[in-house]
Amino acid sequence: MTLECKLLHTFEIGLHTQFIGEIIDVKVDEAVLNNDGMPDIQKVNPIIYASSCQTYHAIGDKLGDAFSIGNDIK
Repeated sequence: MTLECKLLHTFEIGLHTQFIGEIIDVKVDEAVLNNDGMPDIQKVNPIIYASSCQTYHAIGDKLGDAFSIGNDIK
């Protein structure tokens, strides 16, 4: 899966640079699509880089549906 972005803003934050962009194109291998033609997060299997400890992490299991997971909390 590839996201093509257009750079909108650049901010210098101490020793780091923050980039703000707009996604203008998405390319996805058909092997990671679900039955509705949308990317399946489990098939994409993305990784996250934690710069503070210089380690890579995997995405975990689904916790709940957006905008409704908290409805059962009392």
